[in-house]
Amino acid sequence: MYYGMMDIGRNMFGLASHSERLRKGEFWALDDVSFDVKKGETLGIIGANGSGKTTLLKLLNGIFWPDRGRIAIKGRVGVLIEVGAGFHPLLTGRENIYINSAIFGMTKKEVDKKFDAIVEFSDIGDFLDTPVKYYSSGMLVKLGFAVAVHSEPDILLIDEVLAVGDIRFQVKCFGKMKEFKEKGKTMILVTHDMGAIQKHTERVILLHRGSLAGVDTPKNAVNKYLALMSGGVKESETGSKLTWATDNDSELEKANPSPPNDIQEDLCPRRTNYNRNEFRYGNGFARIVDFQILNTQGEEVTSVRSRDIILFRVKVKGYKFVEKPILGITVKTKDGIELYGNNTLYADIDVPSLKQGKELLVEYRIHVNLQPGDFFLSAGVAEMTSEGILPLDRRYDLVHITVLPSDKSFGLVNLETDIRVSSGEVTS
Repeated sequence: MYYGMMDIGRNMFGLASHSERLRKGEFWALDDVSFDVKKGETLGIIGANGSGKTTLLKLLNGIFWPDRGRIAIKGRVGVLIEVGAGFHPLLTGRENIYINSAIFGMTKKEVDKKFDAIVEFSDIGDFLDTPVKYYSSGMLVKLGFAVAVHSEPDILLIDEVLAVGDIRFQVKCFGKMKEFKEKGKTMILVTHDMGAIQKHTERVILLHRGSLAGVDTPKNAVNKYLALMSGGVKESETGSKLTWATDNDSELEKANPSPPNDIQEDLCPRRTNYNRNEFRYGNGFARIVDFQILNTQGEEVTSVRSRDIILFRVKVKGYKFVEKPILGITVKTKDGIELYGNNTLYADIDVPSLKQGKELLVEYRIHVNLQPGDFFLSAGVAEMTSEGILPLDRRYDLVHITVLPSDKSFGLVNLETDIRVSSGEVTS
């Protein structure tokens, strides 16, 4: 409050407030975050709570002005940042549609023309003429999104608020977003839903404590975010800036240096199925040093048919004593969508302690109920500690495997459906 009064006083006398300088107790909510968004692109923004995602959207929407730097936007902006933002609590839903639409730059004539479509999309029914202070958070989101998308913006900014709506409304929203994308509109999506990020965006910004930790493909950005959230990557001593390994470096080696001869014990790169673009992190107390993909006859394979069974064998070596190891796998599409995951903790399987220099061999028997395509297997070893699960070695997208067709069904998974047809009436 004192700083605010000082700034107002200086401005009254025509003096600069020097907002670009930090004063005692202040910090940069966003610092040196520069990026471009092209017309028709869908950009994702991810990061931990407090990393500056919502602040960035508020800057883009003009709610905040940057203390330094500049923002250039071409086109009408539609925004859905906070539950109830732009709504007057004492006015009805009907009245707030007109007010909120005006904020987005729509005329009364335009609102009149689209009013029925907005009401139908929002699905608030009998509550249209009820003051919005009685609305649930989900109803506010429905109304806010309906107004935002029907204002026909050139750029649509969406924060995490979609998670508040029910599942049917979320499906409707993502359908509308797909329609926007097909029309060549620009969208910026902030969410903690990594599946939505990988499915709906082309590029992703990763923020960390107000700084730009990277701009990458959805798949790579999500991997880096997961590594950051699990404590698998350490920050530099100079601040919150993060550096990431290149394709030729080991992320594990870079984040957690180990004896130089350790890397020579890694036999994974010699396997035919090995993916050299894997993403790896962990503290290195235990390491995945080899794997095999076998069919039920014990033969190594690089491809399998849908509905076949494979044996995914993973060898783990200890470099320090690990009292309670956890071993797990994940199956993902080539786009990074997680299809399945499991580990010894969830399966309630006792794993013996891993001593330094000793090895564990784990075998995952996988029923490949997948449709034809390319998929990736990830493997990991972690440790259960008093502070939670600590990643020791996680190798995302370690193994590439091709699934061949076994029938003429379609989709992502093979549910082995039996189809039976008979004549006669349907019984209740």
